[in-house]
Amino acid sequence: MRVKALFASVVLVVGALLLVLPRPEKAEALSCTGAAPETTARPAPGGSTPPDLSLPQLEVAKSIVATAKGMAITRRGVVIALQIARQESRFEADVVVGRATGAFQQIAPGPNNAYTGYDRKNASMAAKGFFTVLLARVPGYDTDSRSNADIGQVVQASGAGASKYEPWQPLAESLANVLYDGTAAMTCQTGQSGPRAVRADGVDVELPPEAGLAGTVKAPTPETARVLAAALSWLGTPYAWGGGTASGPSRGIRDGGVADANGDFAKVGFDCSGLMLYSYAQVGVSLPRTSRAQQAGGGSVVPWSAALPGDLVFYGAVVHHVAMFLGVVNGVPYMVEAPQSGDVVKVSPVRTGGDFRAEVVRPIPGGGADQHV
Repeated sequence: MRVKALFASVVLVVGALLLVLPRPEKAEALSCTGAAPETTARPAPGGSTPPDLSLPQLEVAKSIVATAKGMAITRRGVVIALQIARQESRFEADVVVGRATGAFQQIAPGPNNAYTGYDRKNASMAAKGFFTVLLARVPGYDTDSRSNADIGQVVQASGAGASKYEPWQPLAESLANVLYDGTAAMTCQTGQSGPRAVRADGVDVELPPEAGLAGTVKAPTPETARVLAAALSWLGTPYAWGGGTASGPSRGIRDGGVADANGDFAKVGFDCSGLMLYSYAQVGVSLPRTSRAQQAGGGSVVPWSAALPGDLVFYGAVVHHVAMFLGVVNGVPYMVEAPQSGDVVKVSPVRTGGDFRAEVVRPIPGGGADQHV
């Protein structure tokens, strides 16, 4: 199979999967179908769990499998590792919880200093650390009579216990079928989101067709141009309340209200602040997670009358929404946003009425022609 790049999420179809791997600039949106199992549930014997991973999560899974093959780890070892990584981090390589870091939530120095000397946010290196401990603690893991979850617990020594790992074995088996030995395939439901290639040439950013506008916006700096391109690359991605990390779209969370009614907890996408966080992370700028925190501490405050492309636009006396100013096209100021539950990432005219705040926040200092007027 010719590997190009993995789509943003995958769904299990009729027990057989077809892996679709387009080039990143051609990737389309994937929507998730089916729910992941509850962590307390036991999988049915021989059952299967629909993979529902975003593009960054799938890349982590792929890194784990590639590392395993390089270390001559068997298929069972791969399945164990995928089970553990799904439970510990949801295949998010950059997650940090206290001192626990990365896809396997490793705490340095680890057994026999196995988790030192490398970046634990590097999925490949973290996988090498995991397999090193697996080989040391359970050298006969491939024929060991214990369950995968029990063996994983020996490696992790997690206070949560093996029961947390067990429900993810069907998902891990499905991924291993494709990524390890190619005996099954994955298919993706396309047509809703990115990433798409967005041309950024110096300070000029060409609007993609999905923007619904033709033309080019001029950023104040080349760095800001890359931020704009990052946000525009995910046009059409579902809104998911609580979704979005520095690596890309992620599964939403429950809010007990509108987001739950729209099923955001079962979607992979961005909320408003998640899209801003992701876009700026692509140039190494770390923004706070929420819109309110981004308004309070995301950069320098500038009057709306002096706004430049890339500036953050806010709504609410108590801030409840953030978007990114794109600039003026055909005399109209536009922004890119993840608007609300039930919607998608889109380009919209800046709404200057209602609870619009007549100020913006500029995360990256820099000049440029005032395009707002």
